Amino acid sequence: MSEEKFHTVTVDPLETAVHDLEKAEASLARACAEQAAAEQDVVDAIKEIRDAERACDGVTVHVVHVNEVEKTSFEEKLTATLQQVWDKAYVELKIPHKPKDVFQTAGEQPKSLMSHLGLTLEQAHKQRVIEDFCFGIASETGGA
Repeated sequence: MSEEKFHTVTVDPLETAVHDLEKAEASLARACAEQAAAEQDVVDAIKEIRDAERACDGVTVHVVHVNEVEKTSFEEKLTATLQQVWDKAYVELKIPHKPKDVFQTAGEQPKSLMSHLGLTLEQAHKQRVIEDFCFGIASETGGA
């Protein structure tokens, strides 16, 4: 009979540990990706709920008259046009509308809304003409 030789394979414990660590890291990466996707789903769902609530109840509009430093806030339906919001702001502010006034977004870098006055609040928001429901009215200042 021929002599059979048995080879014993020696497993390096460090090599095994490194392999186990790599598997664990891959598993963690998959779990993190799934968590990130789930978190984004939650953010999207919350935005959808807020949009739906606004559609039902309307929104609170904030308007500041830049030159007069007067502010007002009032409830408005999303079906109101920017023109209607602008007109109502004058009534709420108790300030007369001057011919050269400009309706604009609020903030550090206001954007004129004069070419968008026919849009509803909902349309303006969906089209990203406005980011929120905060507006400003600016009057032309006198020059020399």
